[in-house]
Amino acid sequence: MPKLFWHEHPVSAWDEYLSGECDFCLGSLQDRSYYCNSCTRKWHRNCIPHEPTINHQSHPNHPLEFLADGIPDYTDGKCQFCLGMKFGYHCSICDFNVDVNCVKKPPELTINHHKCHEHTLTLMARAVSFVCNACGTLGQRNAYVCLVCSLMFHKECITLPRVINVNRHNHRVSYTHSLVHGDRICTVCYKEVDWRYGSYFCLRCPSFDAHSKCATRADVWDGSDLEGVSEEEKDISPFKVIGENLINHFSHEEHNLELIVDANAIDKVQSSRCEACVSYIGYEQYYSCTERVFLLHESCANFTRQMRHGLSSRLLDLEVEKKTFKCSTCKSFSNGFKYHVPSRYSWMVISGDEFSLDLRCASIPWIFDHPCHPHTLFLTSVDDDTCGACNMSARPVLNCIECEFTLCYECAILPEKIYHKCDDHLLSLCHAEDSSVQYWCEICEAQADPKKWFYTCQDCSVVCHIQCALGGDFANIKTGIPAIDGMTEFEVVLNGGITRPRCFKCLSRCQAPVILQGSSDNGVLDYACSFVCSYWESLWQQSVSVPTEEDIF
Repeated sequence: MPKLFWHEHPVSAWDEYLSGECDFCLGSLQDRSYYCNSCTRKWHRNCIPHEPTINHQSHPNHPLEFLADGIPDYTDGKCQFCLGMKFGYHCSICDFNVDVNCVKKPPELTINHHKCHEHTLTLMARAVSFVCNACGTLGQRNAYVCLVCSLMFHKECITLPRVINVNRHNHRVSYTHSLVHGDRICTVCYKEVDWRYGSYFCLRCPSFDAHSKCATRADVWDGSDLEGVSEEEKDISPFKVIGENLINHFSHEEHNLELIVDANAIDKVQSSRCEACVSYIGYEQYYSCTERVFLLHESCANFTRQMRHGLSSRLLDLEVEKKTFKCSTCKSFSNGFKYHVPSRYSWMVISGDEFSLDLRCASIPWIFDHPCHPHTLFLTSVDDDTCGACNMSARPVLNCIECEFTLCYECAILPEKIYHKCDDHLLSLCHAEDSSVQYWCEICEAQADPKKWFYTCQDCSVVCHIQCALGGDFANIKTGIPAIDGMTEFEVVLNGGITRPRCFKCLSRCQAPVILQGSSDNGVLDYACSFVCSYWESLWQQSVSVPTEEDIF
């Protein structure tokens, strides 16, 4: 058993598999390791220091001593290069640390990368603050310096891609070392872009600028450098124009669709649903097939076959969905059209293998004006935050850069005005100006939280919970079809009977205008008032708390 100069116990050499991680580099152990029977510590053999002092190429002035007794109190305890430090070497004269990983794989002393800079860049291995000329942000150590031009770079910024696609713009954008003098705002974070440092711009659109760090974020850039790659022009139009106010849409090629502009005709179908967004037609112009069984809002018919959206770094494909899916952003269920991309290509990942975006969320741009907030909202990041409309934590949110207000997508897609049978007038989305006033929902008769948005009638002062006014969990699902693929015993139906059926799970009366209906084993009709009470939610959550009659009454 070998004796190591820096360890007090003899150690054993293992040639077979040894579980755990190396106490030096923290990497997983496999074969050819050392093990201490006395203190159960383990190391890779190639991590073991064999000399108490070494000469390191990044610090040629003095030898480095192995820290056998731990990190000195006077040092910050960080490796000069990777900023991690558990075991390594130290120069007490210069207060210079290098951990065992960086001893094995030292950084490059010089770099020649002519796409970044025409001259050789030299590593300045010391803790010194600088502004990177490639990205315009601060660095604290290890600048790569051009001694001829007095320029300084982060190592990771030396290899910034030259031509990329970002999800905030429809054209390719290019890297430049500096922009033309002027006031510029980053299209991603909406903060000032310093024209003297490297950034991205669009050759076609002079209004587009983006910080280098913002444009290459994982949620913004798809990771591909397109320099030298030819750009293909694809036809992404969703329909062919057949004649005046007549189109053939890709989702319904068997019949042409006619644009209905007559107000009386629109009035007759205001309770019918759009096949794409599954919202009611209302008083919007719409397309209808000759058989009058397929309706599309004019705006929904114009959704392109592919689109870039701030919620995915990859190009999204428009799909005509035949099954019910869960929108990855607002978390609501729908069986309308959706934009889709495999989850490995998106920062928004849900259970399963896909990222799905319903058309309501797809219609919300990353620059958004909402009637209930005085300032413009922006999708600046993908961080969690608390929504100012529902007071719930959400990801992502739209941010106001003038105040601290944030808005989740579930609230952003709420219609500004709706009809409900509880009142003869339009109900408007609003928030309470006086939070001390008590409000009561006209539909469920429960108290409404004044800190959350609600629907109200400006003429009658009627107040409704948003969920009650919009129709509950099934409001965005077309009726008359199975609710769940593979579980055809449940169907989405209108709750239009004289008496409200009782939910088979929670035993309360189903109040929503759209509910689930199914047959139990004995042939009796069962009803579910929400996803919490349905078999579907059991599949998602694997456990449902079912109250008894004593809990209800």
